[in-house]
Amino acid sequence: MQKKFVNGILAATAAVTLGACSATAPVVEKPQSGIAAQIEHVRVLPLEGGRNFRDLGGYETANGKHVKWGKLYRSGVLTNLTDSDYDYLENRGIKTIVDFRTTEERRKEPTEWQAGEVEELAWDYTMGDWETEFGRVMAKPDFEAADMIELMADMYPGLVRQQTPAYRAMFESLLESDDPLLFHCTAGKDRTGVGAALLLTALGVDRETVMRDYLLSSEVLKDTDLMKLPEDASEQEKRMYAFFSRLPQPVKDALGGVQASYLEAAFAEMKRESGSVEGFIEQKLGVDRQELAQLRAVYLQ
Repeated sequence: MQKKFVNGILAATAAVTLGACSATAPVVEKPQSGIAAQIEHVRVLPLEGGRNFRDLGGYETANGKHVKWGKLYRSGVLTNLTDSDYDYLENRGIKTIVDFRTTEERRKEPTEWQAGEVEELAWDYTMGDWETEFGRVMAKPDFEAADMIELMADMYPGLVRQQTPAYRAMFESLLESDDPLLFHCTAGKDRTGVGAALLLTALGVDRETVMRDYLLSSEVLKDTDLMKLPEDASEQEKRMYAFFSRLPQPVKDALGGVQASYLEAAFAEMKRESGSVEGFIEQKLGVDRQELAQLRAVYLQ
C-alpha cells in the first residue's frame, strides 16, 4: 500500500465530527467561586461543532476531594465550532489551548478561536513511521478488528515517547496559571486521552476512574459520521474514504474509538521508563512533590 494512500486513510479516520451531545455528569455539591460557579457542570459540552469536548471536573480523588469544574477541558479538533458554540464557551474563560496535533493536521484543520484571547501551545512534528505500520497491517488479506486493536495498543508506547515534551509543557502551563486550560488533538481520544490520564493521575484520581474517562471517548464518538467528506474533497480523498467505508464495523470501532488495552500499553511504557505512572510524571514531566501539591491545591476542592 502506498504511503500517500495510507496517509489519506489516517486522515479520513481522524475526520470525525461530534454534534450536540446532552450527556451530563453529577454536579459537585461543594461550592466554587468565580467562573466555575457560573457555568453549567456537564461532562460532554453540548456544542454543535464540537468533537469529544469534555470537562474533567467532578471526578473524585482517593482522599475524597473533587476535580474542579470549569478548569480543565479536553477535546478533539476545534475547527468546526460554530458561532453558537463560541457564545457558549465565552464565559468559560479558557486562556490556554494546548494542541497535540502534527504540523499537517493543524494546517488542514486550523483553529480559529473566537471565545477570548488565548495562548496557543503547539509543536511542529510528523507522525513518523506510524502510517507505514498501519499500511502493513491493513494490507493483510485476513485483516480484522483484533489486528487493529493489537496495532493501536502497539502504537501507544511510541505515542507516550513522542508526546512527552508536549505533556511536560502542558503541566508547566498548569503550574504557571490557574486560568482554565484546554488540551486537544484531532479525535480527542489518543494523544488527548493519555494526556487526560496523566493529569487525572497527578491530581490523585484512582486508576479505575481514569480508565472510565478514557473509555468515554468511544461512547461519545460512536454515532459520529466518519464518512463525512469536505465539500471540496479531491478524487484521491474520495477514493480513500470509499476504502474506509468498506472496512467491517468492528474494525472502524477499534480505530475510531478506544480500548482499555491502548491506555494500559501507555501505562506499561511509563512504568518501564520510570517505575510507575506517578514516577513518569515526576521524572519525565518534571513535576516534583511540591509542584504536585500545588496542582492539587489549585485544581481540587
